[in-house]
Amino acid sequence: MAQTTQVVTIQNHDIVQFEHDINRALADLRGFLILDIKYNTLYIGEQTVIHSALIIYEYND
Repeated sequence: MAQTTQVVTIQNHDIVQFEHDINRALADLRGFLILDIKYNTLYIGEQTVIHSALIIYEYND
């Protein structure tokens, strides 16, 4: 039985779509052990914002 750690990265400029993407990813991963979720918001100038999340999960083979 092997244990594997995987990472999912999600990025979006639209905060509402970003939240939907996160919820979809978490629903897809409901059978896995979520180890950590890291959120980041990057501001580029005055108009551009990039929201990102890193979801680290684990599963057993």
